[in-house]
Amino acid sequence: MTDPLDQYGALPFRWCRDGSLKIMLVTTRGRKRWMIPKGWPISGLAPHDSAAREAFEEAGLIGSVHPQSLGSFEYIKRLAHGREVKCVIKVFPLRVDHQRDHWLEEGEREAKWFSIKEAVSVISEPGLRQILLHFGSQSSKADEADGG
Repeated sequence: MTDPLDQYGALPFRWCRDGSLKIMLVTTRGRKRWMIPKGWPISGLAPHDSAAREAFEEAGLIGSVHPQSLGSFEYIKRLAHGREVKCVIKVFPLRVDHQRDHWLEEGEREAKWFSIKEAVSVISEPGLRQILLHFGSQSSKADEADGG
């Protein structure tokens, strides 16, 4: 297999009124597995902005994306005609302000909010599960430091 190809992903999150943290996942087009919004680099956009654009196209999400990556994970992407490539996805946190009523890939994917625990239970990539667990533990610590 050749060198891994770069992709950028957004980790869309929001805080609920009850203080709980929610993560949005979308289904992949082919096998309908739960995943974060992600995609190929977009010419002219910084990596974090590419990730935010993917979240907008795949789930209609609008918010503020942080330029610092939370980490990365690898997965095997299936291409047309049965080809497979290894990809490395750099993940950027996206604090969601709102979701549009309609978006580009609305009919092609399901989008759903999950708790960290629920999200970890439905994601098949171990590296992404680790990023979620770390993000959840860091976010709760930051929340406590802010006074709850």
